Amino acid sequence: MLKPFKKKLVSLAMMGALLMSNFGYSESRAHSDERKEMEPIKAYCIDFNWGVGRKAGFARPGEYKGADPKAHVAWHKAVNANVIQTFAVSCNGYAWYKSKLIPEQPGLMHDFLTEVVKLGHAEGMKVMGYFCIGANSRWGKENPELSYGTPSSRHIPYTDEYLAFLSASITDAIKTTGMDGFMIDWVWMPNRKTTNGKWIDAEKKLYQQLMGESFPGEDKLSKEKDLAYGRKAIDRCWAAIRKAAKGADPDQIVWLTTNKVRSPLVVNSKMYREVDWFMGEAGKLEEIQSAKSMVGKHTRMLTCLSDFGGGNASRDVPEAIEAGVGLYGYAKPSFSLKNATIGLDGIFPKQLTELGGNGKRIAALARAYGGKSMDSIWKDGEFVEPENPLPFRLELRKRSVRHSQDYGRVDVGDKSSTVVVKSNIQKGRAMLTRVAKTWPETIAVRILRDKKKKPKPYPPEFRVANGKIGVSITQKEEVTVVAGKMEAEMSIKTFWKKEFLNSDQPKFPIEVETVKASVTDDAVEIVLPVEITKSNPSTICFEWGIDGDVF
Repeated sequence: MLKPFKKKLVSLAMMGALLMSNFGYSESRAHSDERKEMEPIKAYCIDFNWGVGRKAGFARPGEYKGADPKAHVAWHKAVNANVIQTFAVSCNGYAWYKSKLIPEQPGLMHDFLTEVVKLGHAEGMKVMGYFCIGANSRWGKENPELSYGTPSSRHIPYTDEYLAFLSASITDAIKTTGMDGFMIDWVWMPNRKTTNGKWIDAEKKLYQQLMGESFPGEDKLSKEKDLAYGRKAIDRCWAAIRKAAKGADPDQIVWLTTNKVRSPLVVNSKMYREVDWFMGEAGKLEEIQSAKSMVGKHTRMLTCLSDFGGGNASRDVPEAIEAGVGLYGYAKPSFSLKNATIGLDGIFPKQLTELGGNGKRIAALARAYGGKSMDSIWKDGEFVEPENPLPFRLELRKRSVRHSQDYGRVDVGDKSSTVVVKSNIQKGRAMLTRVAKTWPETIAVRILRDKKKKPKPYPPEFRVANGKIGVSITQKEEVTVVAGKMEAEMSIKTFWKKEFLNSDQPKFPIEVETVKASVTDDAVEIVLPVEITKSNPSTICFEWGIDGDVF
């Protein structure tokens, strides 16, 4: 296993060198293939696998039938991607191109994949398809004796019949559409939930075929034998996939995504050694780095940004760039867009801290893919570096429930900056990390009031610290300030205890200048005491709404 990489932010100059925006999309496909292979992988997928709604499961056949090839290529160009990952056959089992072998998505308005390939190539982009190896709802329904049913989960054992169908599907998609390669997903064993762990006869037969002995029964099957069988089944499946791909096109790129990089079913497998692109879906860079010793010398590594992995895009994207690892993200189409893309008007103009979830990930990737810093701003239809760079970075405490997450931005003036926070539950925590040589002369914190809730006549406690001293600020009839040496930990995760200054009478009190605080119908605003910044600390933490009161 490789040693853990050292985490640090990438400088703008380094990022620019690593993600040169002059890779350009005007290059023809005839341009040097060798140079194209050396370009950083900048990929995205508008995900047709999953239906609308949090618990929708696989998309209904034809749910995204209006997907427009021109709009999709334009979307990927807008986010500065050089790889479009879309679909040959999605999990519901229907094709995204005019196939003579696989039924197309019902009502499909365009020969989608074939047209995306043509348009994407004209823009200098690679276009990758997709096959879900462990699930295919349509095929499972048509072959019930070879499937564990068709929930939104893995349900297919890798029988001779299925591998023959899968191989034919891969060959057909490559020869019909001209795609550059394809992602393979869910290369795992079936979970057998629909049979309460009982094996169907077709898989018992496959066990005997691969293991050279009769299936012993679920209650007698040892973990060692089950693992050995699983590895053999996956190895055989991989051999069929690779043979079909390279047989149809020797230059075809096979891209493996795995959500369990270190699973004993696949660790040190032939698939790992032979696959062209290898991606860890969980988005854990250390985990992906640790797999380098298991893949081939030709294999390119990618990390994934998605709801599945979570993470922090403003940190994860620069770290992946510095590590030389390709980038990829995916999200479902916007419900309101009939062309089945994702709206960008509400994403690009905002700072990363004003966004959450896939919106933040798309914003971070678009900046990095264009060779810009995470602090770049949207101006006149492009990302540009700000005239007044941010003097500090804002990080808001992550909440377990997404819809209650706090968001914010930093407004920069010549000698002052304002942190504007939008908080749904009016209790939160933030950290400011200095990136300039010194802090601004004045830092104000403006916490927007939640107008949906009945406002209280005064703000609850607001506390700020720099690792050495802390200040507690409340306002009823007048502003009350308590300041002293700070003995609590500086962390974005954990709220300070009430006694972070050793009660209302600190053992080591300090004097601070008059603190400015105001309350309006729209917000509470507090100007941080100069004593907090004058020692030029590296970080400052503040928290508000300590008692859960609403501003």
